[in-house]
Parts: sequence; structure tokens; C-alpha cells
Amino acid sequence: MSENEVRDDHSLQTAVRDLFIGSAPERESDLVGMWKELDLIFQLTPDMHEGDRIIMDAGAYRYIRFNHRVLRAFWIGGYAAWEGYRTVAESPSLQALDLTRFRELVSAYESCLASTEADLEALPVGVAEPGQYPDANIDPQGRAASELATIAVAWALLHELRHIRHQREGTGADPHSEDKSAKHAEELSCDAFATTFLLEQIDLYATGQSADLVRQKRQLGIYFGLFAVTLLAKDKWGESKTHPAVQVRIDAVRTLMADQKSDIAAAMAHFAFAVLGIVWPGAPSHIRESRTSSLSLWRIAEP
Repeated sequence: MSENEVRDDHSLQTAVRDLFIGSAPERESDLVGMWKELDLIFQLTPDMHEGDRIIMDAGAYRYIRFNHRVLRAFWIGGYAAWEGYRTVAESPSLQALDLTRFRELVSAYESCLASTEADLEALPVGVAEPGQYPDANIDPQGRAASELATIAVAWALLHELRHIRHQREGTGADPHSEDKSAKHAEELSCDAFATTFLLEQIDLYATGQSADLVRQKRQLGIYFGLFAVTLLAKDKWGESKTHPAVQVRIDAVRTLMADQKSDIAAAMAHFAFAVLGIVWPGAPSHIRESRTSSLSLWRIAEP
């Protein structure tokens, strides 16, 4: 891909659809309907485009843009979040936590964001190439991380899809207004749409298997999406003119899932965020006062 080229070809649209349907198979007909209704076009931009390094946004009533850098970062973030959970779950005590691997993954995430050629940055040992799923029998940890990273990306792109609907309906915040409350409300609305879309029809999909297990996996994937957002917003976790504080977003999603909360997914997410809080003091947490613990699309097309 050249420095200024933006891709929106058929293969890219197919890859995004496959990502959505793979994350929520029961919503295929709804996705097809929304795609037609909103006349959606997904665009893959260069990693540096029009002066921007981090690209995942929606605009002009139909276009959703992203770049390889963000997809690769979400992929690494999935591994980091899983490692945060695993570190606590497998440690003999909270005093004996070994954060070496977690720090390595977070450092790789930061390198991905900072690099001028993110795709050429070497991945840590044990992290599969984006879009490649390790054999669950050989590397169950890597397989879990990669599948959850997939759901995290789907959640993030569904968030952008809701922005397009707001634009079509005329319910979006005025981008030129100084009123940040309307912009914050729209962001929370988009988080809520993405979360609900992935969870509300699980019972239709989970025939012959446990709906609770499917719900656990989806909720954890959503938390991993918020974990990636937290990494992305390092040291800028408070509210801005356009976005509510990251902690507010986490709290809102957690509240939205409360009626059918998976306690296991919530505990796993808490561990991941708690470990991040050790490495990055002051980072948002999955829950402000936990009773669980005493711890305070990758590349979907070739460039």
C-alpha cells in the first residue's frame, strides 16, 4: 500500500463482514441488513495518513476507517490482557506475581503505536501473527488471546458503525459545538450498541452448547476491547472534549452487562486491569473497588 492509498475494495469489505459474523454468527442477517441500509464502506488507510498515526473513526454518513497499526495493537493488546489474567490466576500468591511477560507485551503494544512501520515490528515470542489462530491443543493460551482479540476488534468497529447510524438519523453530536456532554453521550451510546449487539441474541446461537459459556467469552472479549482502549489512551485517561473518561466508559459497559453478568469474565477482566494498574499506576480499572482481589482486525488485508 502506497503512502496515500486508501483501500475499500471488495476483499476488504468481505474481510470485515467475516470478522463480524465470526464474532457473532447469530447476527449475520442483521449485519447484512444494516450494511445495506447504511450503505457502509470500510476503508483501510496507510499507517500514517493525513498526519494521523492512530486511525479508527467514522464519518461522511457511510465510511469507517482504520489502519493496520490499530488492528495490530488490538491483537497484541488481547495477548497482554490475557497475560494479565493468567499472571494472577497461576501465581502462588499475590506477592509472587511475575510481571516480566506482561511488561514485555505492553512494551510491544507501545512499540507498535510508535513505529513508522508497525507491521515490521517483531512480535514477542509466543504471539502469533495477526489473524493466525494457534492450535488450541498446542497453544491454548495463545488461541484464547487471539480469539478474544478478534471479538475486541469487532466491538470497536461496531462502535464506529453506531456513529454512522447517529449521522444518518441526525442524532449525532454537533462536531463543531463546544458542548462536550452531547459528544460524550454519543460515545457511550456507541459503546452500548456494540456491547448489546454482541450479547443480546446469544441464546439463538448457543443451541447445543452453553449460552453461559458463549456469554462469558463475548463479555471477556468486550472487556479486552476496553483494555485495548485503555492502552491506546495511556496517560490521557480523563475526559476530553470529545470522549468521556475511559473509566466512565468501562463503568457504563459493566453496568450494561450487569443483568446477565458472567462472574468469571468479570473476574478475569479485573485481574487484567489490576495488573495493568501495577505497571501503569493510575490506569483505569475494571471495577473501582473489587471484592475479587486485593490488587488495587489485525491485518485483514495485505499492505
